[in-house]
Amino acid sequence: MRASPWRTSRNSAWPHARPVSSSRNCSLRTSPITNSTSHACGQPKNLLPNSRRRFLAPSNSARAVPFVLCFAILGPLSPASAVGQGVARWFPDVEPFPPLIAAPREVQVRASFVLADRPDLGYAGRNIEAEVAIGHSLAILRFDDGSRPDRAMTLGLEMGIFSRFFMEVAQKDLINSDFRVGLPWAFRSGSWEARGMIRHFSAHLGDDYLVRFLDDEVVGGFGQTSKDGFEGLLARRLGGGGRLYVGGEYNFHTNENMSRAAFRFGGEWDPVDPGEDNGGWPFFAGDFEYASLSEQLAATLVGGMGLRVNGQQFRLEARARLGFTPMGHFRGTDETFYGLGFSLDL
Repeated sequence: MRASPWRTSRNSAWPHARPVSSSRNCSLRTSPITNSTSHACGQPKNLLPNSRRRFLAPSNSARAVPFVLCFAILGPLSPASAVGQGVARWFPDVEPFPPLIAAPREVQVRASFVLADRPDLGYAGRNIEAEVAIGHSLAILRFDDGSRPDRAMTLGLEMGIFSRFFMEVAQKDLINSDFRVGLPWAFRSGSWEARGMIRHFSAHLGDDYLVRFLDDEVVGGFGQTSKDGFEGLLARRLGGGGRLYVGGEYNFHTNENMSRAAFRFGGEWDPVDPGEDNGGWPFFAGDFEYASLSEQLAATLVGGMGLRVNGQQFRLEARARLGFTPMGHFRGTDETFYGLGFSLDL
């Protein structure tokens, strides 16, 4: 029996391409078993069997690997991938914790004329003033998959400016402006709602007021009024549009003009009609706050009519404040005011 001109390596699983002889005399042989033709000497045209060549050659699956990796990395960042997959979604159209109606420094769009009385501060007697709030809370990231309509969890950004103007002079003196910036985390599950937030709050005395009462402010110790801290609220929805809530704040950075901590509770009745049809409904809300600086309880009461016109909701409201003033720079001053105005839901 004639020996094979090809040797097999011990460490290889297929015939190793190493000829025994370097003779140039080559002939073709036909295998009686496979009926295929092969070289009897010299370097073969292809040293690997077909199965091995197919294994080493780039396949369609291998070419698709980079695209699969890109999809796996960038897929969760796509808003469309959130639904039904339990991943985050950017800028969702959902509001797990709607803004409080009566809280005086809740971020919203609101304007009203008020009859204010601050016996120990600035303008004497009762004064006609205007209160303006401009702000918005935006949900940036949604963490749940949206599979349950009664459940949502979001991380957002809120910004608001709150200003008070003295309206009984021609130039309409700016008394005080408060600025609020926060990162709210909001959650809703069934009838329960919660909101936690890290936020910055600063109060700035109006230039007009400072010029008019410069001596009083210098003697009183004019300085920065700001605080940085955490806020938390827990609310329970009731039937017929009701909501009860309780919470508070703790400030890890503050100064002598601001409270270190505060406690808040209240309730709302706001039976908004479902859908987008035009309509109206009465509402009422009360917010109660105890602050460590003033060491007294302040109440804000709001009532009126809610309206929806062409899909836009707004409120016509009467508002009253009893206790310490909500204006940040005068936080320890007693104030009573009654006003009429409106608020807009964005």
